[in-house]
Amino acid sequence: MSDRPLAGVRVVVTRPRTQAAPLVDALEERGAVAVPVPVIEITDPPDGGAALRAGLKSLETGDWIVITSPNGATRVAAALQGCLLERGVSLAAIGPGTSRRAEELGLKVDLVPRSSIAEGLLEYLPGPGAGGGTMLLARAESARSVLPDGLRARGWTVKDIAAYRTVGLPVAAADVTACRHGDVVAFTSASTVSHLVAGVGRSNLPPVVACIGTATAAQARELGLQVDISAREHTIPGLVSAISDSIPGLVLLRPEPASAAESRWMLDQYELEIDERFAGGRAGGSTSSIGSAGTEPADEVFIAARLAGAPVGCGVLTIVEPGVAHITRMWISSRVRSRGVGRRLLRRLVAEACGMGLRRVRLETNETLTEAIGLYRSEGFVEVPAFDDDPHADHWFELDLE
Repeated sequence: MSDRPLAGVRVVVTRPRTQAAPLVDALEERGAVAVPVPVIEITDPPDGGAALRAGLKSLETGDWIVITSPNGATRVAAALQGCLLERGVSLAAIGPGTSRRAEELGLKVDLVPRSSIAEGLLEYLPGPGAGGGTMLLARAESARSVLPDGLRARGWTVKDIAAYRTVGLPVAAADVTACRHGDVVAFTSASTVSHLVAGVGRSNLPPVVACIGTATAAQARELGLQVDISAREHTIPGLVSAISDSIPGLVLLRPEPASAAESRWMLDQYELEIDERFAGGRAGGSTSSIGSAGTEPADEVFIAARLAGAPVGCGVLTIVEPGVAHITRMWISSRVRSRGVGRRLLRRLVAEACGMGLRRVRLETNETLTEAIGLYRSEGFVEVPAFDDDPHADHWFELDLE
C-alpha cells in the first residue's frame, strides 16, 4: 500500500481547534488535505470544577474514578493539583487515548477495557465490596446515562460529575462551503456530529462519513447519516487508518471542469445509456453545450463521481433563470449501482444549488427510468406540470429550496 493512500482526499476535521493537531497531522502524513471546521470547544463546568475537586477528596479505599475521555483526564489531573489520591482508590479509563493522556498527566491507570465504550467498561469493572463503594464519573456535562445506570444496577454509589462542558461554535459560510466540497468528514465524538449537522445541515456534509467509535456512529445514524467508516480501534490513529483503508473502495464526489477529457467521456456515457434505454433513441440535445468552449461558465456546475480515481458517475447543475437551476445528465456506472451513489450525487447537486443561493431546482425524466422517478420522489421532489418541451420527458419535478 502507498504511504500516502489519502493523496488529495479532502477530510473535514471537526475536533476543537486546540485539539485538532494530532488528527490533522496524521491525515496530512498520509497525503490528505485536512479541512478544519471546529464546531465545539471544551470549557469548564458551571461550577468551575468545584464538584469534581470535592468528589475526588471524598473518595476512600475501594472506590473508583472513571474517566471517559482525554478531556476528563485533563480535568481530573488539574483538580488533583499534584495531590495524591486516597490509598486504594483505583482509576479506569475508557480507551487507549484516554489512558495515554491520563498517564502523561501523572495519573496511574488501573483498568482499560478492551472495548472503548461505556458498555465495555461495565463488562470489566468489578462489583462493590461488602460495604459498598463509590464510582466517581468524571465526564462531559449531559453525557449518556448508560454508564451510571449500569453501575447503580450493580450496587455502586455513583457520583456523576460534570468535569467539563462541550459548547457549540457558530459555523461561518466558509465552513459550509468547505464541508460541501469535502470528500470525507471525520467525527471524533457524538457532540461533533450533532453540532456539525445543526450548523451546516445534512445536505452540505461530505459524502463519506467516518466515525471514531460506536457511540459517535450511533449519534450519526440517529441524525439520519449513513456511516461509511467506523474505526476498529477507537483512537485518532485508528480513525486515520480506517479512513485510509476504506477510501479505495468508496465513491468520492467533487466539482471538476466539464471541459476536461474525462468529463466529456462521462457525458458521452450518459448519452449512450439513454440511447439504449429510450424507445425513441437518445434523449436529444448534445453534450456539446456543456463546457465545450474550454471555459467553465459561472452558471454551471459539473460534479464527477470517482471510484479509486476512475470516473463512475456525473451530474450537471445549470442555472436556467434567476433563482432556478436545472439538474441534467445524471449518469451512474453499472459498477457502482445499488450503492446509493445516485442519491448522494443528487444531494450534492442540490447542495450546490443551495450554496449558490437558488430558490428552486428542476429536473425531468422519462417514464422508463422508474428508479430515477422513485429517487426524486424520495428526496422531496414534487411532480409539476411540464416546464419545457423535451420530447423525451414524461415527468417533471421541482424541489423548493426555500
